[in-house]
Amino acid sequence: MGRISGLSHVGVFVKDLESMTQFYCDTLGLTVSHRNEDRMVFLTADIEREDHEVVLVRGRDGDAKIIQQLSFRVGSVEDVRAFYKTFKDMGVTIQQTVSHGAGVSCYFYDPEDNRLEVFADIPMEGRRGYSGPIDLEKSSKELVAQVIAG
Repeated sequence: MGRISGLSHVGVFVKDLESMTQFYCDTLGLTVSHRNEDRMVFLTADIEREDHEVVLVRGRDGDAKIIQQLSFRVGSVEDVRAFYKTFKDMGVTIQQTVSHGAGVSCYFYDPEDNRLEVFADIPMEGRRGYSGPIDLEKSSKELVAQVIAG
């Protein structure tokens, strides 16, 4: 039997396909790669590399939350800080900003209250650094120093 080589994509049932598509494109910068009539929208961060990584599918009923989180990797701590500022400017609900010992994360909610994360890794030599709340108002340099110092 072969081995799994990685995650391909995630499908999310949604109530309002258009507002969710707008949020994922306008707020997170994803691109619509294609649609399946008026029922499904396929989104990607890099159309040259991946046809789709997120699929939004009309058909969510009630208030059930079946997703623990969707996490999006970004290239740098500065990128996390930029998203954090965008979220604040747009009125996006931010749940928490933390380090898990080897990076910087911002957890937030989409319009249908799915929990999302943007994060950047911080290279660590054979150990984990500071784990706990962080202040994304600090500079990238301060945040990296805090995580590395443990």
